[in-house]
Amino acid sequence: MTWVLLTACAHPVLTPPSTGLPPAQITHASTEDGWDLPLRHFPNEGPPVLLMHGMGTNHYNWDYAEEISLAAYLQSRGWDVWVASVRGDMGSTAPPRRGASTYTFDDIAHYDVPAIIESVLAQSSHEQLYWVGHSMGGMLLYTALTSNPAPIAAGVSIASPATFAEQEPVHQVASTASGLIPAYGTTQSRATYAAIDAVFEFNPMVQLLSNPENLDLELAQGLANVGLGDVSRGMVRQVHVWLSTGNFVDMNGTPWLTPVPVPVLVLGGSVDRVAPPANVAAACAVLPNCEFRLLGTESGLSTEYGHIDPVVGVTARIEVYPQIHHWLKALDRPHTRDGGEALPL
Repeated sequence: MTWVLLTACAHPVLTPPSTGLPPAQITHASTEDGWDLPLRHFPNEGPPVLLMHGMGTNHYNWDYAEEISLAAYLQSRGWDVWVASVRGDMGSTAPPRRGASTYTFDDIAHYDVPAIIESVLAQSSHEQLYWVGHSMGGMLLYTALTSNPAPIAAGVSIASPATFAEQEPVHQVASTASGLIPAYGTTQSRATYAAIDAVFEFNPMVQLLSNPENLDLELAQGLANVGLGDVSRGMVRQVHVWLSTGNFVDMNGTPWLTPVPVPVLVLGGSVDRVAPPANVAAACAVLPNCEFRLLGTESGLSTEYGHIDPVVGVTARIEVYPQIHHWLKALDRPHTRDGGEALPL
Protein backbone atom coordinates (compact mmCIF):
# COMPACT_ATOMS: atom_id res chain seq x y z
CA MET A 1 0.00 0.00 0.00
CA THR A 2 2.63 2.51 1.02
CA TRP A 3 4.75 1.47 -1.96
CA VAL A 4 1.97 2.64 -4.24
CA LEU A 5 1.60 5.97 -2.49
CA LEU A 6 5.28 6.75 -2.71
CA THR A 7 5.74 5.82 -6.37
CA ALA A 8 3.06 7.87 -8.10
CA CYS A 9 4.95 9.24 -11.05
CA ALA A 10 4.51 8.95 -14.80
CA HIS A 11 6.47 6.31 -16.71
CA PRO A 12 5.56 3.92 -19.54
CA VAL A 13 3.82 0.75 -18.37
CA LEU A 14 6.14 -2.24 -18.46
CA THR A 15 5.29 -5.72 -19.70
CA PRO A 16 6.71 -8.28 -17.28
CA PRO A 17 8.50 -11.40 -18.51
CA SER A 18 6.66 -14.70 -18.39
CA THR A 19 7.52 -16.46 -15.15
CA GLY A 20 5.97 -17.94 -12.03
CA LEU A 21 4.36 -21.29 -11.30
CA PRO A 22 1.95 -22.22 -14.08
CA PRO A 23 -1.60 -22.94 -12.86
CA ALA A 24 -3.47 -25.96 -14.18
CA GLN A 25 -5.96 -23.57 -15.73
CA ILE A 26 -6.86 -19.90 -15.95
CA THR A 27 -10.56 -19.21 -15.85
CA HIS A 28 -12.39 -15.91 -15.53
CA ALA A 29 -14.89 -14.07 -13.38
CA SER A 30 -17.16 -11.42 -14.88
CA THR A 31 -18.31 -8.53 -12.72
CA GLU A 32 -21.73 -6.91 -12.80
CA ASP A 33 -20.19 -3.69 -14.12
CA GLY A 34 -18.40 -5.40 -16.99
CA TRP A 35 -14.85 -6.25 -15.90
CA ASP A 36 -13.27 -9.59 -16.86
CA LEU A 37 -10.94 -10.96 -14.14
CA PRO A 38 -8.51 -13.90 -14.45
CA LEU A 39 -8.67 -16.71 -11.86
CA ARG A 40 -5.67 -19.03 -11.56
CA HIS A 41 -6.49 -22.55 -10.43
CA PHE A 42 -4.12 -24.91 -8.62
CA PRO A 43 -6.44 -27.90 -8.14
CA ASN A 44 -6.63 -30.64 -5.57
CA GLU A 45 -9.45 -32.65 -3.97
CA GLY A 46 -9.93 -30.58 -0.83
CA PRO A 47 -12.14 -27.55 -0.20
CA PRO A 48 -11.52 -24.37 -2.21
CA VAL A 49 -9.18 -21.72 -0.81
CA LEU A 50 -9.17 -18.27 -2.38
CA LEU A 51 -5.91 -16.27 -2.19
CA MET A 52 -6.31 -12.50 -2.50
CA HIS A 53 -3.24 -10.29 -2.98
CA GLY A 54 -2.51 -6.84 -1.58
CA MET A 55 -2.68 -3.34 -3.06
CA GLY A 56 -0.04 -2.55 -5.65
CA THR A 57 0.79 -6.24 -6.13
CA ASN A 58 -0.64 -9.14 -8.14
CA HIS A 59 -0.96 -12.92 -8.28
CA TYR A 60 2.82 -13.43 -8.36
CA ASN A 61 2.91 -12.77 -4.62
CA TRP A 62 1.27 -16.19 -4.25
CA ASP A 63 2.78 -18.17 -7.12
CA TYR A 64 6.11 -16.66 -8.16
CA ALA A 65 8.44 -19.48 -7.10
CA GLU A 66 8.09 -22.78 -5.23
CA GLU A 67 10.11 -21.53 -2.26
CA ILE A 68 7.78 -18.60 -1.60
CA SER A 69 4.43 -19.83 -2.90
CA LEU A 70 1.55 -20.24 -0.49
CA ALA A 71 -0.50 -21.44 -3.47
CA ALA A 72 1.89 -24.34 -4.10
CA TYR A 73 2.18 -25.10 -0.38
CA LEU A 74 -1.57 -25.35 0.18
CA GLN A 75 -2.13 -27.29 -3.04
CA SER A 76 0.49 -29.85 -1.97
CA ARG A 77 -1.49 -30.37 1.25
CA GLY A 78 -4.75 -31.13 -0.48
CA TRP A 79 -6.44 -27.75 -0.84
CA ASP A 80 -8.14 -26.66 -4.06
CA VAL A 81 -6.39 -23.31 -4.55
CA TRP A 82 -7.70 -20.32 -6.49
CA VAL A 83 -5.55 -17.21 -6.96
CA ALA A 84 -7.61 -14.10 -7.63
CA SER A 85 -6.92 -11.04 -9.74
CA VAL A 86 -8.89 -7.81 -9.43
CA ARG A 87 -9.61 -4.89 -11.76
CA GLY A 88 -6.48 -3.16 -12.93
CA ASP A 89 -4.33 -6.29 -12.59
CA MET A 90 -2.51 -7.50 -15.67
CA GLY A 91 -4.83 -9.77 -17.59
CA SER A 92 -7.98 -8.03 -16.38
CA THR A 93 -10.12 -6.33 -19.00
CA ALA A 94 -12.17 -3.19 -18.47
CA PRO A 95 -15.56 -2.82 -20.16
CA PRO A 96 -15.68 -0.70 -23.35
CA ARG A 97 -15.78 3.06 -22.82
CA ARG A 98 -15.18 2.58 -19.11
CA GLY A 99 -12.18 4.28 -17.56
CA ALA A 100 -9.75 1.71 -16.20
CA SER A 101 -8.10 4.14 -13.80
CA THR A 102 -10.92 5.63 -11.75
CA TYR A 103 -12.00 2.65 -9.66
CA THR A 104 -11.80 2.61 -5.87
CA PHE A 105 -11.37 -0.04 -3.20
CA ASP A 106 -15.15 0.11 -2.79
CA ASP A 107 -15.60 -0.92 -6.44
CA ILE A 108 -13.44 -3.99 -5.88
CA ALA A 109 -15.44 -4.84 -2.76
CA HIS A 110 -18.83 -4.28 -4.37
CA TYR A 111 -18.19 -5.86 -7.78
CA ASP A 112 -15.01 -7.94 -7.99
CA VAL A 113 -15.33 -9.86 -4.73
CA PRO A 114 -18.87 -11.20 -5.33
CA ALA A 115 -17.98 -12.18 -8.92
CA ILE A 116 -14.83 -14.00 -7.84
CA ILE A 117 -16.58 -15.87 -5.02
CA GLU A 118 -19.45 -16.90 -7.29
CA SER A 119 -17.05 -18.13 -9.98
CA VAL A 120 -14.93 -20.19 -7.56
CA LEU A 121 -17.96 -21.83 -5.93
CA ALA A 122 -19.61 -22.58 -9.27
CA GLN A 123 -16.48 -24.22 -10.65
CA SER A 124 -15.59 -26.12 -7.47
CA SER A 125 -19.17 -27.29 -6.72
CA HIS A 126 -18.96 -26.06 -3.13
CA GLU A 127 -21.27 -23.81 -1.16
CA GLN A 128 -18.46 -22.20 0.80
CA LEU A 129 -14.79 -21.36 0.43
CA TYR A 130 -11.88 -20.42 2.67
CA TRP A 131 -10.19 -17.05 2.17
CA VAL A 132 -6.57 -16.06 2.73
CA GLY A 133 -5.74 -12.43 2.08
CA HIS A 134 -2.56 -10.38 2.43
CA SER A 135 -2.78 -6.66 3.27
CA MET A 136 -5.58 -5.31 1.04
CA GLY A 137 -6.57 -8.93 0.38
CA GLY A 138 -7.40 -9.36 4.07
CA MET A 139 -9.23 -6.03 4.12
CA LEU A 140 -11.36 -7.32 1.24
CA LEU A 141 -12.10 -10.38 3.37
CA TYR A 142 -13.55 -8.02 5.97
CA THR A 143 -15.72 -6.33 3.35
CA ALA A 144 -16.96 -9.72 2.13
CA LEU A 145 -17.87 -10.75 5.66
CA THR A 146 -19.75 -7.49 6.17
CA SER A 147 -21.57 -7.65 2.81
CA ASN A 148 -22.35 -11.36 2.51
CA PRO A 149 -20.69 -13.78 4.96
CA ALA A 150 -22.61 -16.91 3.93
CA PRO A 151 -20.17 -18.15 1.22
CA ILE A 152 -17.12 -17.84 3.50
CA ALA A 153 -16.40 -20.78 5.82
CA ALA A 154 -13.44 -19.04 7.48
CA GLY A 155 -10.73 -16.54 6.65
CA VAL A 156 -7.13 -15.63 7.31
CA SER A 157 -5.89 -12.06 7.07
CA ILE A 158 -2.17 -11.35 6.93
CA ALA A 159 -0.83 -7.87 7.71
CA SER A 160 -4.27 -6.38 7.04
CA PRO A 161 -5.13 -3.20 8.96
CA ALA A 162 -8.60 -2.94 10.43
CA THR A 163 -7.94 0.61 11.57
CA PHE A 164 -5.37 3.30 10.85
CA ALA A 165 -5.34 4.73 14.35
CA GLU A 166 -1.65 4.00 14.92
CA GLN A 167 0.54 5.63 12.28
CA GLU A 168 4.24 5.61 11.52
CA PRO A 169 5.98 8.68 10.06
CA VAL A 170 5.71 7.12 6.61
CA HIS A 171 1.92 7.17 6.91
CA GLN A 172 1.95 10.92 7.49
CA VAL A 173 4.10 11.39 4.38
CA ALA A 174 1.88 9.04 2.40
CA SER A 175 -1.29 10.79 3.55
CA THR A 176 0.00 14.17 2.40
CA ALA A 177 1.29 12.79 -0.92
CA SER A 178 -1.90 10.88 -1.70
CA GLY A 179 -4.04 13.95 -1.06
CA LEU A 180 -2.17 15.78 -3.80
CA ILE A 181 -2.63 13.11 -6.47
CA PRO A 182 -5.07 13.96 -9.30
CA ALA A 183 -8.32 12.03 -9.53
CA TYR A 184 -7.52 10.27 -12.82
CA GLY A 185 -4.78 8.03 -14.16
CA THR A 186 -2.75 5.32 -12.45
CA THR A 187 0.28 5.22 -10.19
CA GLN A 188 3.15 3.71 -12.17
CA SER A 189 4.55 1.46 -9.47
CA ARG A 190 6.14 -1.07 -11.82
CA ALA A 191 7.86 1.51 -13.97
CA THR A 192 9.16 3.37 -10.93
CA TYR A 193 10.53 0.15 -9.50
CA ALA A 194 12.39 -0.54 -12.76
CA ALA A 195 14.25 2.75 -12.36
CA ILE A 196 15.72 1.62 -9.03
CA ASP A 197 16.01 -2.11 -9.71
CA ALA A 198 19.81 -1.97 -9.96
CA VAL A 199 20.08 -0.81 -6.35
CA PHE A 200 17.42 -3.18 -5.01
CA GLU A 201 19.37 -4.22 -1.92
CA PHE A 202 19.73 -0.60 -0.82
CA ASN A 203 16.21 0.47 -1.76
CA PRO A 204 14.60 2.10 1.31
CA MET A 205 11.28 0.53 0.31
CA VAL A 206 12.78 -2.90 0.97
CA GLN A 207 13.60 -1.74 4.48
CA LEU A 208 10.10 -0.34 4.91
CA LEU A 209 8.15 -3.30 3.59
CA SER A 210 10.12 -6.14 5.16
CA ASN A 211 12.68 -7.41 7.56
CA PRO A 212 15.42 -7.56 4.90
CA GLU A 213 17.23 -10.29 6.83
CA ASN A 214 14.21 -12.50 6.14
CA LEU A 215 14.34 -12.08 2.37
CA ASP A 216 16.17 -14.05 -0.27
CA LEU A 217 17.25 -10.91 -2.11
CA GLU A 218 17.60 -12.62 -5.49
CA LEU A 219 14.10 -14.10 -5.25
CA ALA A 220 12.68 -10.86 -3.87
CA GLN A 221 14.21 -8.81 -6.66
CA GLY A 222 12.83 -11.16 -9.28
CA LEU A 223 9.42 -11.04 -7.65
CA ALA A 224 9.48 -7.25 -7.57
CA ASN A 225 10.13 -7.21 -11.32
CA VAL A 226 6.81 -8.93 -12.01
CA GLY A 227 4.81 -8.74 -8.78
CA LEU A 228 4.06 -5.03 -8.64
CA GLY A 229 0.86 -3.64 -10.08
CA ASP A 230 -0.19 -0.12 -11.02
CA VAL A 231 -3.05 1.29 -8.95
CA SER A 232 -5.75 3.77 -9.87
CA ARG A 233 -5.66 7.19 -8.32
CA GLY A 234 -9.18 6.48 -7.09
CA MET A 235 -7.66 3.76 -4.91
CA VAL A 236 -4.94 6.10 -3.71
CA ARG A 237 -7.49 8.74 -2.80
CA GLN A 238 -9.39 6.16 -0.75
CA VAL A 239 -6.19 5.30 1.10
CA HIS A 240 -5.88 9.02 1.79
CA VAL A 241 -9.31 8.91 3.46
CA TRP A 242 -8.21 6.00 5.65
CA LEU A 243 -4.97 7.66 6.69
CA SER A 244 -6.47 11.09 7.28
CA THR A 245 -9.40 9.80 9.34
CA GLY A 246 -7.70 6.81 10.93
CA ASN A 247 -10.69 4.63 10.00
CA PHE A 248 -11.26 1.74 7.61
CA VAL A 249 -14.39 3.05 5.88
CA ASP A 250 -15.96 3.27 2.47
CA MET A 251 -16.05 6.53 0.54
CA ASN A 252 -19.27 7.48 2.34
CA GLY A 253 -17.66 7.03 5.76
CA THR A 254 -19.41 3.74 6.59
CA PRO A 255 -17.23 1.19 8.47
CA TRP A 256 -16.13 -1.73 6.32
CA LEU A 257 -15.64 -4.07 9.28
CA THR A 258 -18.63 -5.18 11.37
CA PRO A 259 -19.19 -8.03 13.89
CA VAL A 260 -19.67 -11.29 11.97
CA PRO A 261 -19.28 -14.71 13.68
CA VAL A 262 -17.28 -16.36 10.86
CA PRO A 263 -13.93 -17.70 12.21
CA VAL A 264 -10.99 -15.47 11.29
CA LEU A 265 -7.28 -15.87 11.99
CA VAL A 266 -5.43 -12.54 12.00
CA LEU A 267 -1.63 -12.55 11.52
CA GLY A 268 0.48 -9.44 12.10
CA GLY A 269 4.19 -8.86 11.60
CA SER A 270 6.04 -7.77 14.73
CA VAL A 271 8.05 -5.10 12.88
CA ASP A 272 5.50 -4.23 10.21
CA ARG A 273 5.61 -0.46 9.66
CA VAL A 274 3.03 -0.44 6.87
CA ALA A 275 0.38 -2.25 8.94
CA PRO A 276 1.51 -1.93 12.60
CA PRO A 277 0.48 -4.90 14.78
CA ALA A 278 -1.99 -2.81 16.80
CA ASN A 279 -3.86 -1.81 13.64
CA VAL A 280 -3.95 -5.42 12.46
CA ALA A 281 -4.98 -6.88 15.83
CA ALA A 282 -7.84 -4.35 16.00
CA ALA A 283 -9.91 -6.68 13.78
CA CYS A 284 -10.32 -9.01 16.74
CA ALA A 285 -11.88 -6.20 18.78
CA VAL A 286 -14.75 -6.26 16.25
CA LEU A 287 -14.97 -9.86 15.04
CA PRO A 288 -16.42 -12.17 17.73
CA ASN A 289 -14.74 -15.38 16.49
CA CYS A 290 -11.26 -14.05 15.89
CA GLU A 291 -7.72 -15.07 16.89
CA PHE A 292 -4.72 -12.74 16.59
CA ARG A 293 -1.18 -14.08 16.31
CA LEU A 294 1.92 -11.91 16.35
CA LEU A 295 4.61 -13.10 13.95
CA GLY A 296 7.97 -12.55 15.63
CA THR A 297 10.45 -13.80 18.18
CA GLU A 298 8.14 -12.81 21.03
CA SER A 299 5.84 -15.62 19.83
CA GLY A 300 8.65 -18.14 19.57
CA LEU A 301 9.45 -17.71 15.89
CA SER A 302 13.00 -17.50 14.59
CA THR A 303 12.86 -13.92 13.34
CA GLU A 304 10.82 -10.73 13.23
CA TYR A 305 8.35 -10.28 10.39
CA GLY A 306 7.60 -7.11 8.42
CA HIS A 307 4.83 -6.47 5.93
CA ILE A 308 5.64 -8.76 3.01
CA ASP A 309 7.81 -11.46 4.56
CA PRO A 310 4.88 -13.38 6.15
CA VAL A 311 4.04 -14.24 2.53
CA VAL A 312 7.40 -14.21 0.71
CA GLY A 313 10.03 -14.33 3.47
CA VAL A 314 12.71 -17.02 3.73
CA THR A 315 11.12 -18.50 6.87
CA ALA A 316 7.49 -18.07 5.79
CA ARG A 317 7.20 -21.59 4.37
CA ILE A 318 8.47 -23.06 7.64
CA GLU A 319 6.83 -20.78 10.20
CA VAL A 320 3.81 -19.03 8.64
CA TYR A 321 2.37 -21.28 5.93
CA PRO A 322 1.93 -24.20 8.37
CA GLN A 323 0.00 -21.98 10.79
CA ILE A 324 -2.43 -21.09 8.03
CA HIS A 325 -2.82 -24.68 6.84
CA HIS A 326 -3.32 -26.22 10.29
CA TRP A 327 -5.72 -23.51 11.45
CA LEU A 328 -7.92 -23.98 8.39
CA LYS A 329 -7.65 -27.76 8.54
CA ALA A 330 -8.94 -27.78 12.13
CA LEU A 331 -12.23 -26.18 11.08
CA ASP A 332 -15.35 -27.95 9.88
CA ARG A 333 -15.40 -28.55 6.16
CA PRO A 334 -17.87 -26.73 3.91
CA HIS A 335 -20.52 -28.84 2.17
CA THR A 336 -20.63 -29.41 -1.55
CA ARG A 337 -23.61 -28.24 -3.57
CA ASP A 338 -24.91 -31.82 -3.89
CA GLY A 339 -25.21 -32.10 -0.12
CA GLY A 340 -22.16 -34.31 0.54
CA GLU A 341 -19.22 -33.48 2.76
CA ALA A 342 -16.17 -31.94 1.14
CA LEU A 343 -13.20 -34.23 0.89
CA PRO A 344 -10.97 -34.34 4.00
CA LEU A 345 -7.42 -32.98 3.92
